[in-house]
Amino acid sequence: MQINCPHCQHKAHIASRNNLNDEKTIADLYCNCSNPACAARFVMQLGFQRWINPPVTNTIELAASLIGTLSKADRALLLKQFC
Repeated sequence: MQINCPHCQHKAHIASRNNLNDEKTIADLYCNCSNPACAARFVMQLGFQRWINPPVTNTIELAASLIGTLSKADRALLLKQFC
């Protein structure tokens, strides 16, 4: 991920991060422009929006939970279809 200075569009460096929630999904990023002629310092906000593909562990846990609600006969039928 590259941060660009909003003034001169040169590359900027993240100097520090201040998390704004316990989940660490929203943060203020304190940035410094690498262009000596600009030398701007600014804060950008970073925030998690949504999953495109959930983590594998979440998918496996969800599948196991759903399979656990099936009767033994339905589980056997499911295994027979996919094995």
